[in-house]
Amino acid sequence: MKKAAMCLLFCLTLALNCRAGAAELKDPGLITDHTVTSVGHDFYRGFTDRWEKNYPETITISERPSARWGSWISIKVGQDTLYQTLLFPNRRNFNKEIDTAVTSVLDALSRRQIDKALLSTGDLTGDEF
Repeated sequence: MKKAAMCLLFCLTLALNCRAGAAELKDPGLITDHTVTSVGHDFYRGFTDRWEKNYPETITISERPSARWGSWISIKVGQDTLYQTLLFPNRRNFNKEIDTAVTSVLDALSRRQIDKALLSTGDLTGDEF
């Protein structure tokens, strides 16, 4: 009986430790796709094809489609919005928009790293102002 209880306690402890460790893992350099239309998917593919930098955090490309206005594309890292644009369904200036997005995101990431280095204080966490 004691062996069974000890074995159960050991298994529970092992399961909780594995679960906590898995929650802390981050995959560096991921660019996630939260687009829903073909224009959004094409933007994501074009952006990732032109992206050459290995960034340690996850970059998210999301889309809010509108039948009237097109697709509102946002590129974020965490809670920080790095770039936003409106893409039309007829894909006017599509490759130029992708090139602009890549250069703008690279500039925003550089500014973000400088801000983190200069404004890093111990009294605020990353998501506070």
